[in-house]
Amino acid sequence: MQKNNPILINVPHSATYIPPEEIQYFIASRIQHELDVMTDHYCDDLYNTGNTMLRFPVSRLVCDPERFRDDSDEIMSSVGMGAIYSACSDGRRLKTISLRHKEELLSKYYDSYHSRFEHAVRKKLCKYDKCLIIDGHSFYDEPLPYEYDQDYDRPDICIGTDEIHTPQEIEDKLRTFFRDRGYSVDINRPFSGCIVPTGFYRKDKRVMSIMIEINRRLYMDHSLQKTDGYARIKTDIAGALALLDKYMMQK
Repeated sequence: MQKNNPILINVPHSATYIPPEEIQYFIASRIQHELDVMTDHYCDDLYNTGNTMLRFPVSRLVCDPERFRDDSDEIMSSVGMGAIYSACSDGRRLKTISLRHKEELLSKYYDSYHSRFEHAVRKKLCKYDKCLIIDGHSFYDEPLPYEYDQDYDRPDICIGTDEIHTPQEIEDKLRTFFRDRGYSVDINRPFSGCIVPTGFYRKDKRVMSIMIEINRRLYMDHSLQKTDGYARIKTDIAGALALLDKYMMQK
């Protein structure tokens, strides 16, 4: 049963689906490795806690809705990983597409998803006069070559924040919740920030956001199989979101 509350969960990187018509643009031998290391495997289940949830329908290798649409605004475009990737996680070429095709992908996947996202946020604002976006991710247990943070000492949990849209109390509650359960927690490391749809970004403080990144070593192995830790982290994510649900309903 879906909960009635101001929480909206965004899971942008869990899909592995690449539409058949897009395969021809990829270097085929590199697809599986990139799907293995770049996908937030199982996050659509881990964050499925009864709250309203948006899940991007195709792999981020086709289109990444978490990047800025315009490459001039997106720092990752400098390594070929803007909204439309051209490079692999190790810097090798992933695919080659024309500017026209790139725009078609952005229109079909990026724009439609962000339209759904903004609509979902507006529905929350209309009903509750507030919305808390939970940006749900996982991350590889070792730094991948494309990542700016190459420190191998990675936390169990990374919490990403925004100086405008992340209330300090929400950050503190999450950090304390996970640390009390024995997890190591860092703020904005190895990844930083959290998503807010463009229509609200730096414009409407009623739209709050925070990112939760789970280290993959907590719940899966390198062969992509779930480990014994899966049930525990799923339960703890549900507990963290229940805590935030209570906070939002009392705020």
